[in-house]
Amino acid sequence: MTLETIYYIGQTIAVVAILGSLIAIFLQQRQANKISRVENSQSLSLVYADSLRDIMNSAELAAIFRKVMFEDAPLDRVEATRILFYFNVMIDSNVKAWVAKQSGLYDAAAMKPMTANTAWYLTKPIFRKEWKRLEALGFYPDGFADHINSLIKPAGSDDQQAQISGSSAPMASKHNPDEEFES
Repeated sequence: MTLETIYYIGQTIAVVAILGSLIAIFLQQRQANKISRVENSQSLSLVYADSLRDIMNSAELAAIFRKVMFEDAPLDRVEATRILFYFNVMIDSNVKAWVAKQSGLYDAAAMKPMTANTAWYLTKPIFRKEWKRLEALGFYPDGFADHINSLIKPAGSDDQQAQISGSSAPMASKHNPDEEFES
């Protein structure tokens, strides 16, 4: 075996080692992307869950939410302000999740409950009007307004949540919380 042959064998081994290293780096990067996606999904889902928890932890906000979503009762100015701030927080968490999803950093399955709730909220005129105000301000990235507008049905149909969930009646109407407390 000549020095030249040994040199070529060494070069071949080096190329194989480099290719092996590149494959290992590629696989590590894919795993890191998966981990990042899971972490982003958890983080963004927690922001959304916190906005829902606000309703559960505040009897006053829960009463306002009930007026809007279940009773179609009029709101005073303070109540309207509070529920619209809640809606804005919910839209903010929506846009963050949507942008992350567009970048491949948020799981589409994790976004389904958020999208379903947004569609349900948009069946109410107060939230549709606020969405149109926010949209007119132009705060949102290209495509997000189209995404939200696709959730709005003409005439504010209350069966929109049912269509998203695959049932025949809105999810909210399947359960009457007052029945639990009636004697």
